[in-house]
Amino acid sequence: MGAVMLGISGDSPFSHAEFQKRHTLPFPLLSDVHRRVIQAYGVWDEERNVAYRSSFVIDREGRLRWSQAGDRQMVRSTAEIRRVLDVIRKLRSAG
Repeated sequence: MGAVMLGISGDSPFSHAEFQKRHTLPFPLLSDVHRRVIQAYGVWDEERNVAYRSSFVIDREGRLRWSQAGDRQMVRSTAEIRRVLDVIRKLRSAG
């Protein structure tokens, strides 16, 4: 769909390498051990020392177009992300 997917968390690069090896993810995992990105996007739960499970769609101009965040038990919808990407693609084509 012309999108780039990245995973990011506060885990270490070593932890990500092990996770990637076990799960064979089709996208890179980035480490934010200093929590700068997690804090900047407002998904850091400092009290519990965890980041909320989150998804962000950022357009080519760097604008945040869609986001969702929630606790680990909440499901993220791939179908919804695809729908949002399709809407952005259609808007870009029409403009």
